[in-house]
Amino acid sequence: MGYRVPFVDPRSHYQKLKPEIDAAITDCLSRGDLIYRRDLKEFEEQLAAFVGMKYAVGVNSGYHALHFALLGAGVGPGDEVITVGHTFVATISAIVHCGATPVLVDVREDYNMDPDAMERAITSRTKIILPVHLNGRMCDMDRIISVAARHRLKVIEDAAQALGASFRGEKAGSFGVAGCFSFYPFKILGGFGDGGAMTTNDPHVARMASLLRYNGEDRETGEYHYHGYTALLDNVQAAVLSVKLRHFPEWLGYRRMVAELYTARTWQASVICAFHTSARPTAEMCSRTTWSVPEGATSCELF
Repeated sequence: MGYRVPFVDPRSHYQKLKPEIDAAITDCLSRGDLIYRRDLKEFEEQLAAFVGMKYAVGVNSGYHALHFALLGAGVGPGDEVITVGHTFVATISAIVHCGATPVLVDVREDYNMDPDAMERAITSRTKIILPVHLNGRMCDMDRIISVAARHRLKVIEDAAQALGASFRGEKAGSFGVAGCFSFYPFKILGGFGDGGAMTTNDPHVARMASLLRYNGEDRETGEYHYHGYTALLDNVQAAVLSVKLRHFPEWLGYRRMVAELYTARTWQASVICAFHTSARPTAEMCSRTTWSVPEGATSCELF
């Protein structure tokens, strides 16, 4: 059997950033800063700035980002949340654990929410529209935001697979009342364990998520406001993610180059293309027989 390209290679990825990551972890451990310290706060500020929102709240999974965003938006028993059936189960679980009912609609050819199907599913009980940006490609946010506004509904984005993606110049996670991200190790920005974050411009949603993630406690005053959860993004994970976020734009550009390579070559070979594109590859792209790939590239950067 020939060589099989692994889906990801976290070992190689770590080796490329080893000096920076080791220094960040050592700094955290040397300071004894393990829970809710400056590294988490700095990463939240960096992520919010990257997405283009006022607030980011670090949590321990993409699921909790969704759950807390829904709770912050007032979702509860008797409400309906419209999302897609073509998604990971955590999207649905977050709705169910709020006591609400998930209403699943179909996707279009790009595997993202069909706005027409979404609008047909709206009822008097609908509270939230929850589009899922799949495979790094964003939903038709013009249509979704327009329909939601017409029906006075809020939008929460499941952007677990779309950090860095944009729609008409605006990044994923910046359109609705909240955007939800995953830092699962195999995501495009992955930690050394699970993790997630929610972005928002709404101070109420940000504060509620900040309280819920740490047993309902306001860490500044010691006061308890809710029966919350234990779902804080670890400080060491935040330090590692800060290192990776500095390199993220470069990685994203490289991934897009590789996607263009696959698109051009598979189009030329008349096979099904796994990377969806709105434009036909140019003749220049299809005529190329060699490509410049950075030395030492692995599947961690390719996929």
